[in-house]
Amino acid sequence: MITQEEVQGRWKAIVGIVKEKFGQITGDDLTQVEGDLDKLIGLIQRKTGHSRERVEAFLDDAFSTAQSSFQQARDAAAEYSQQVGEAFRENYDHLAVEARRGYETTMKSVSRRPLESIAIALGAGVLTGLIVGLSMSSSNRRIGL
Repeated sequence: MITQEEVQGRWKAIVGIVKEKFGQITGDDLTQVEGDLDKLIGLIQRKTGHSRERVEAFLDDAFSTAQSSFQQARDAAAEYSQQVGEAFRENYDHLAVEARRGYETTMKSVSRRPLESIAIALGAGVLTGLIVGLSMSSSNRRIGL
């Protein structure tokens, strides 16, 4: 038999199942019950004319269905999370290998031609400085500084 704690823990799912099964039971009726198992059983008995045993059997089945749906959703989320983690690790490993190759290629180029490498780095630095300086100057003119 379903327990009071189980009813309270899965109240929203049980409410949906009860409304679906027994159209004559309204949301207002269920709001008055507020998760109380005995009140819920009494409400269903009054509205449907079913015996207590039949209502309890229905609630046991409804709880099993709600619990099964929750378990399926939890399992699907766990599986998705695991797949995302695996994809992240695979991409991270690929990026790490590519970064290592780029570093090694750069180091070989610098060691073979150190003066040209310094000149290129210096030129790139000067060019970057000019671009930043011009953009800041243009921004200052727009805001009136």
